[in-house]
Amino acid sequence: MPPTYRHNRSVATRFPALDALIRDVETITADQTDPLAVLILLLHMLIRSEVDPYLLNGALIEGIAATIIQRVPAEKRGEASLEAMRLLRDQLRSHGAI
Repeated sequence: MPPTYRHNRSVATRFPALDALIRDVETITADQTDPLAVLILLLHMLIRSEVDPYLLNGALIEGIAATIIQRVPAEKRGEASLEAMRLLRDQLRSHGAI
């Protein structure tokens, strides 16, 4: 059985919207066993939320970089990095953002 992660309720200065988002995520993901499905659900919730889009983009970019650095074999990191950048460019271009 995978570990259950719960947010720290002792943090004094949190926004009520954050508490609501955390409760929603915990409810939706309670029965999920696929980490990628949980991540996709969380991303959809965050994108629809009031989270600062620049901070969200920064967190996502940091996640991509950390994944490549920590999980992709050293000899494939350059290729994986270029492909991630190409995919981002192609997605932005296909939606008219660039």
